[in-house]
Amino acid sequence: MKRDEITEIAVMPHLELIGNTKCIIEGLKSIVEYTKGKIKIDLGKYCVSFFGDDLYINSFTREGATVEGIIISLEFEGNA
Repeated sequence: MKRDEITEIAVMPHLELIGNTKCIIEGLKSIVEYTKGKIKIDLGKYCVSFFGDDLYINSFTREGATVEGIIISLEFEGNA
């Protein structure tokens, strides 16, 4: 693995899904949309949307956030 590839992997966002009720996100840029049914998060090169019921952000820091609630699905989309 080349040095540039290692650096790119090191700065990529990290998502850890725990069951269907919790997702820990590291490396987020901003919150784009926030409702009980959808939370959309900007991760730089792409966005991730959480769809479900009673969704909320339990913690939010410069390093990341924790989305909780009943997570039904995730959707990734590229940022232009």
